[in-house]
Amino acid sequence: MRQCILSPSFSSLKNGKSRAQPGFTKIGKPFDHVVKDRVAKGQYRLQCIPAKTLGTAHPIEVYRAKRARSSIIKPWEPNSKDDSYCPAHWADIAIGRGACGFRCRACFLVLTHRAFCDPSRHVLYENTDDYEQVVRKESTKPGLNLGLGIDCSDSLLYEGETGLARRLIPLFTSKKTNPFGRKLILLTKSINVHYLEGLPTTNILVTFSLNPEPVADLWEGKWNDGLRITPPIKDRLVASAKAQQMGFEVRWRVDPILTVDNWENIYRRFFHSAAAEGHQPTRITLGTYREMGRSLLPIAAKWGLPPIEWIPEELSKEGMDYHIPGRLDIYRQLMGFIKSAWRQAEKIPVIALCKEPRFIREALGLNHSHCNCE
Repeated sequence: MRQCILSPSFSSLKNGKSRAQPGFTKIGKPFDHVVKDRVAKGQYRLQCIPAKTLGTAHPIEVYRAKRARSSIIKPWEPNSKDDSYCPAHWADIAIGRGACGFRCRACFLVLTHRAFCDPSRHVLYENTDDYEQVVRKESTKPGLNLGLGIDCSDSLLYEGETGLARRLIPLFTSKKTNPFGRKLILLTKSINVHYLEGLPTTNILVTFSLNPEPVADLWEGKWNDGLRITPPIKDRLVASAKAQQMGFEVRWRVDPILTVDNWENIYRRFFHSAAAEGHQPTRITLGTYREMGRSLLPIAAKWGLPPIEWIPEELSKEGMDYHIPGRLDIYRQLMGFIKSAWRQAEKIPVIALCKEPRFIREALGLNHSHCNCE
């Protein structure tokens, strides 16, 4: 049996010591002091989840913890200074905390949680009975769509361990428990749709986070041996097709878009190949590379994540984020690729944007409500 993969910079916290792993250099002060303290207090319990359960090449360590019932549902509140940045279409079921464990090197959650969560060891909440009771009560009320950890975890990576999707999906597909037709949104980089077999599909949106393979390999997470943690894009496309065959509404999120060498042809081929293979996502949400703050990559390095293999030449602050230049033109080109790829299909996917201000949407002729969570 393979050992559980440890954090790239530090050995397991069970021994209370920080030890550099081969091939990685410890940078700056160790960032694991808060996590160590919670382990010592018994608030976090280390668990190794088998690779077969996760659909990954290696097993992964997580911390198990309990979340207070009062904070299981996390409402989204747009920033009052720029309420056009992210429409309030959804609230999140907080199934975890910190980066999800795929170790994507530009994940915004690495910066959001800074020293409080190890991006190599997701905090996965285990009081599932509380989750079902809270969501069961919430789903009978009018309100926003609900995300299954879409802003604080991966919706399906740990499904084989938690079973949360299987417990919660039926609540949203029944008029008795969901009289107002609220939708449950899933977002995943995993291939774990087999856990959803046999479940009802009404009001369930299954979204796959995708990119062309050469782009995904530049920024998605890797283990110490250099193998990527996230499944290959071709396998995620197979999972997308399977979810569609099951009857789920399938959406794609292509984010972050990286303007690598020859990016136009890379993305054109990606969309045209997918359409030719019969993929029919109802919505494709686009987002160019951005950072919430310029300390994102330094903090990832302090945790021992390998460096991202593509660095933008420049980033400029605009509203909430630091963006790459020329993104209006990038969006226009990708919108053209999508429309061209699916022009012979029954329906061209709705094109949406993620976390873009109103003037960007309006310049592209997109309705403000067009985002993955709507």
